[in-house]
Amino acid sequence: MTDQTPPVDEMHYEQLAQDALRGVIRLALERAAEPEGIPGAHHFYITFKTRGAGVSVPPDVLAKYPDEMTVVLQHQYWIWR
Repeated sequence: MTDQTPPVDEMHYEQLAQDALRGVIRLALERAAEPEGIPGAHHFYITFKTRGAGVSVPPDVLAKYPDEMTVVLQHQYWIWR
């Protein structure tokens, strides 16, 4: 058996996949914000890291959810830009 160094991911595939998934979420919310909305009783569960880069959470909310938080969007949507 030979020792081989694992290949370096010069394409950063994990980051590409994360960016693609964020794009799916963004497009789904934009579609929900259109006047015709989306069919049925759709809702979105969005979980995020409360201490993540660029996340701003009030201190009392951060005390209650120190690691992550899930919000549910239902019935009313708007485009976030």
